[in-house]
Amino acid sequence: MIVRNHEYAEEHEIEEDQFISRRYTLRADGMGHSFHETVLKPGCELHMWYKNHKETVICIEGEGQIEDLTEGGKWDLKPGMLYALDKHQKHILSTEKGMTVMCCFTPSLVGPEDHDEEGSYPLLDDDGTVIKR
Repeated sequence: MIVRNHEYAEEHEIEEDQFISRRYTLRADGMGHSFHETVLKPGCELHMWYKNHKETVICIEGEGQIEDLTEGGKWDLKPGMLYALDKHQKHILSTEKGMTVMCCFTPSLVGPEDHDEEGSYPLLDDDGTVIKR
């Protein structure tokens, strides 16, 4: 059994200008997915395209919006709202006042991944070398 607290996730966080990603589980944990808490900073507007990963996200605090740039549609997010990027959709995630979401990535992230210019994470091997951009 894996049991982790917030302090563990803070030790495995990636901070960018618009958000903080705290990683609770990663590929080394052998779960087949990784699980993250993401704190979106006020005024955040993230253009993303997880072409190497599928992601499921649930809002737990604050409010924001998800816009699907691939299939179309825009939805308001508030605590309890979930969306899943089942077809690697390009999307915009935004919030005016800040928002916290919990995210699950498949395949799991290794740990050091950071968004590239397309808003994507590279697919990494267990040792952190890039398999696919």
